[in-house]
Amino acid sequence: MDRFDELYPRYDEGGKEMIRSAYSIAAEALKEHKRSNGNPFIEHPDAVARIAYEEIGLSAECIAAVYLHEATRFFPETDIMSAGFGKDVYTIVDGLNKISTIKPKDTKLEAENYKKLIVSYSKDPRVTVLKIADRLEVMRSLDMFPKLSRERKVLETMMLYIPLAHQLGLYNIKGEMEETLSSYILQKYDVTVGISSVT
Repeated sequence: MDRFDELYPRYDEGGKEMIRSAYSIAAEALKEHKRSNGNPFIEHPDAVARIAYEEIGLSAECIAAVYLHEATRFFPETDIMSAGFGKDVYTIVDGLNKISTIKPKDTKLEAENYKKLIVSYSKDPRVTVLKIADRLEVMRSLDMFPKLSRERKVLETMMLYIPLAHQLGLYNIKGEMEETLSSYILQKYDVTVGISSVT
């Protein structure tokens, strides 16, 4: 039994083999890539995959797409087509890669414009769900990012990902992102709440 048998016991052997193959491609492509805290970047898709599996219950195709998305997002020359993952996986990867190119300036900071772009890039509805899983992992790791990047991620989460999570019925994820935002705002503005009692 390897780590994928332990991590993804609900999938059949074909599903686990698909994930092994996708992970292998991502691990090779990202081996020199680091996160903002200096840790290996592969930690990010690992964590997103766990959210997609444990907290949302998505398919093995989605888990494989998480790894392939990160590999091809940073290194477009990465060959994933020859591995034979199937049309669904490639469609999801393509949608995730297109969404990752959206910049706040492209939307004029209007939430509805964000949503329209997301929908236009999401031929498969699982793409949007995976982007929400990705954003949840980012919010859980918010402290590691530089200030400007952190501010952008907070704005995007507030304007787009929280409303999308609500719309899709992912209420636990929505609630956690809202709590993270509240904590961030309290820390940023050094808000303290004092409780006094009258005796």
